[in-house]
Amino acid sequence: MIKKLLLLLVSAAVLLSVCSCDAKAEEKSGDTPLRLFVDSAGREVMVPVTIDTIAPSGTNAQLMLYTLCPEKLLGLSQPFSRVQKRYIDESCWDLPIFGQFYGGSGTMNYEEIISAAPDIIIDIGEEKTNVAADMDELQARTGIPVIFIEASPNTFAKAYDMLGDVLGIPDRAAALSGFVREAMTLAETNRKLIGEEDIIRAVYSQGEYGLEVNGYGSVHACVLDAVGVRNVAVLGALSSKGGDEVTIDQMLLWDPEVLILANGSNYKEIFDDPMWANVTAVKEGCVFETPLGPYSWMGRPPSVQCVLGILWLGNLLYPDLYDFDMTEKAQEFYSLFFDYELSEEEAFDLLKNSTYSR
Repeated sequence: MIKKLLLLLVSAAVLLSVCSCDAKAEEKSGDTPLRLFVDSAGREVMVPVTIDTIAPSGTNAQLMLYTLCPEKLLGLSQPFSRVQKRYIDESCWDLPIFGQFYGGSGTMNYEEIISAAPDIIIDIGEEKTNVAADMDELQARTGIPVIFIEASPNTFAKAYDMLGDVLGIPDRAAALSGFVREAMTLAETNRKLIGEEDIIRAVYSQGEYGLEVNGYGSVHACVLDAVGVRNVAVLGALSSKGGDEVTIDQMLLWDPEVLILANGSNYKEIFDDPMWANVTAVKEGCVFETPLGPYSWMGRPPSVQCVLGILWLGNLLYPDLYDFDMTEKAQEFYSLFFDYELSEEEAFDLLKNSTYSR
């Protein structure tokens, strides 16, 4: 009986030891403590408890992660341009280029990422129908934890909070999400205050001739929707939501009261171009150029700078509702999100063809 009792006790001890080892195996990979994180696609991913290095999967991720934790970026999805470098810390200029997972046929350099061995790969942006499977594939192919964080004007604040959680920097994330929430709450409140008769009819376009239109519902025209402007570039006249080139006859049919041009379009020529002479926005002098730096405030890429774009366009078109000094608001945003102290002269240069031409 004593021998049987001892055997049972030993067996129980071994069983407990095995269970304990299995539990610890779920929490550790090698010597790296792990924890469970549920991303925006509902995927349960084991991620390091401490994350020191990150690979962004695309430009949206690169931009948002730069604003949150530039010191954790191990590489970039694409190099910073000359214009962007003006606002970007020099320590990030020459990081290795990993490419991007989405966009065209994708340019991601898997060998480069695997060799660099970041603690995590983070994808940020619109939720695509197959995003969960895509992230699983990327994770399997690299052997690196991959998470997806959904981010749009209405969810940028939540995205920052989720990033602050997984990256262990909740205070920094809260500062950014707080600015976003305040701006988006203001926009939501103001949309309800705009009477039907006061809604401004507008088009946002780009290209050499200003005829590449971002249609209603396009992620690249989300600033118009957020401010409460009616985007008259409806999908019936377009083959897709963004970047369709239309004729001047179509523009005359839409006849916007306000025309928002992307930086680098035909802003300087449009008022003297007879082709545009009969468009109401041109006749009334209501043509404005989108500020650019480090990225377009209207949403290329459609990332967090769109929040500043919402404040800018609201202040430009509905100044009684968005009653603040746009220079001061821009300076606040650049200081908080880019750690860049924007001078009054720089702010004027950004706003010279919109706020200060009004």
